[in-house]
Amino acid sequence: MSTRRSLLRKAGLTGIGTTIGVTLLPSPPNATDPSGTVEAAEPPEEVADWLDEPITDESDAPIGRYHYEPTRNGFRATAPFNVVLLPEADGERGLERVMSVLDDEGWVRSPEEYTRFAWDREREAYVRQQATSAQTYYGTNGRRHVRCWSFESIVSMQAHEDTSARPKHGIASYERGRDTVEAIFAEDGWEIAPGTIDLRNEKGPDHDGLATVIAEDP
Repeated sequence: MSTRRSLLRKAGLTGIGTTIGVTLLPSPPNATDPSGTVEAAEPPEEVADWLDEPITDESDAPIGRYHYEPTRNGFRATAPFNVVLLPEADGERGLERVMSVLDDEGWVRSPEEYTRFAWDREREAYVRQQATSAQTYYGTNGRRHVRCWSFESIVSMQAHEDTSARPKHGIASYERGRDTVEAIFAEDGWEIAPGTIDLRNEKGPDHDGLATVIAEDP
């Protein structure tokens, strides 16, 4: 079976996703108020082992640290994961449960975006984003935006706030994206774990290297 090191040496996959649209659209809808989220009394058992020690290698847990873009020489880490979700259902059903919460908030599935990949330790392969959602399709005036993967029934989410598409698309905030996701799921009855997972993936403009844990059934 190919190792991760050998995979990194291979040529990257082609077909990077389409660029952010520039059609003039209204500003994204207001997100759920991120204040007042409720923490669970105890951390979920599924992630208890990962709350004490940092995760510095994606082969150590079914939790992604970064998502990656394909290049001519392999894969390059881009945005850091910052939310871990524990739906009651397993696998694809669990991922669909996660996405349904964003559907109810009025978010748009499969928005205009770049294609990204995450490392699956069981398959020893990079896997294309399995589900995505954003406040608006194009994000012309900025938006909250997430990409999700479900590995071993644990959903890793990369949440951020996009800048406006012009003059150049970028990340305005990771923290505001994470706060918004916390608020949306808390309003739906999920609970925020009292501890966070240290992924040691600090990145600008404002990511502290920690992933919030959100459980449907804490």
